[in-house]
Amino acid sequence: GTPECTHLLASQKVFEKELGACGSDGDCVLETMTKRSFALRDIEEHQQAPLEAAALQRFAGGAIFQNPGHKSAPLLQRIQRGMDIYPLPHMALPNGNTLVWGFQPHNATVQSLVVVNHQGAVQLLGAVDGIYLGLPKDKTLPELDANARITLFVRDPQALAQNLPALRAWAAASILGFNVDCGGADAARCRAAEAIPVPILAYRLSCPQKVPGKALVNRCPLPLPAVSGNVSPGLFWQ
Repeated sequence: GTPECTHLLASQKVFEKELGACGSDGDCVLETMTKRSFALRDIEEHQQAPLEAAALQRFAGGAIFQNPGHKSAPLLQRIQRGMDIYPLPHMALPNGNTLVWGFQPHNATVQSLVVVNHQGAVQLLGAVDGIYLGLPKDKTLPELDANARITLFVRDPQALAQNLPALRAWAAASILGFNVDCGGADAARCRAAEAIPVPILAYRLSCPQKVPGKALVNRCPLPLPAVSGNVSPGLFWQ
């Protein structure tokens, strides 16, 4: 499991040992359980994703997005649909930002991601479709959905250049199911996942509109910047 899971299991064993040592001493039992309660609360706070609903709503605003083959819908609604789990997985990126992601319950191929900076301000949103477990462990050829794509939304185009290497690594991790060790036995599978061409589209949210109130972001596509960076999919191992 992950380092967090290993730490949690180890601390639980210590707690059980200390509790057993209390025997029938009620004060000792109460003190030990209180100590464990505070420790679990600290762990929960550490696992909580640094993403506030208000910050997400401010960034998405009233933007409307039309996914190919679907009716147009509020962007915020689509992002929330792909993050309907708790706690949300998140990982610190090499550039100091944090990537938060999730998926739709019972339909993990519908995913969303959000990049926030160290102050919790949203930098980028992403709607991800059809890539999760696109390279199953017993397969050598990818099995991505026909509509597989990652759609990114920014207000500052610089956010694309700053985060694109990590987002591509995250996509490879999603294709592998977030459970591979890229530095060990799964290195070849990681390289194979990184080589799978996943369509990535980008749009600018601060998009001038022809009709007031109709903030259709599809009218403002952005080119993907040429970036370099070596972020391993193993960073997102869960």
